[in-house]
Amino acid sequence: MVAIDAMIDALLPEWPALPPERRMCVSADCTRFVRRQIALSPAHIRFGIHVLFVAFCLFAFLRLGARPLGSVPRERRTLALRAFAREQVAPLVALERVLRSMTIVAYLEHADVLAAIAEAPLSASDPLHVEQ
Repeated sequence: MVAIDAMIDALLPEWPALPPERRMCVSADCTRFVRRQIALSPAHIRFGIHVLFVAFCLFAFLRLGARPLGSVPRERRTLALRAFAREQVAPLVALERVLRSMTIVAYLEHADVLAAIAEAPLSASDPLHVEQ
């Protein structure tokens, strides 16, 4: 798994729950969306994102015990991203937020996710639950 693909997959929300095969398709679609958005950005923005992404990959490599990002389970990648988001280096935090924002937009607009939201009964712990 390519590092950016692994990062985007780790940023996908857990809700609504999707069957594993649908989640893989949604992850691939979200990855394409994020890659396309980066490709459409101005050159200086793309350059900055790539530089910060290299910094993140080095951070993740060390944080994951000298293992590449794509070689560890999704849960460990998610924990590494959360640690990365808590770092106090503003550009690194910004990278994680930008990628998370694009990923979440793509995820919540995906047809499979919209169908799962429509089918899922809301409980008090669900993010879209509103008290009546």
